[in-house]
Amino acid sequence: MPIPPDVLIARQIQWDVLVDAYLTQAAKVGDRDAASVFLDRAGVIADGTTIATPQVTTVDEKEGFILLRSVCGNDHYVIANWLASQEHLNACS
Repeated sequence: MPIPPDVLIARQIQWDVLVDAYLTQAAKVGDRDAASVFLDRAGVIADGTTIATPQVTTVDEKEGFILLRSVCGNDHYVIANWLASQEHLNACS
């Protein structure tokens, strides 16, 4: 699966941490995010696979991209883009 342009742009940014994966079509689900994953640093998850992150918090924002950190502090993800629909914001309300 080709790497989306937003992911290629986001990976060029200096995040000052090792990024474990880049997420596209992200949607908030409580304190987690569901998304398609790309460039999994561990090489375990295939590009384009849908995943749910562990519990995360936002730690930085650069050029419209969001850096998340897992609550345990071991994992970092960059959200390259969100679902086009805003309906996901109320999915678990």
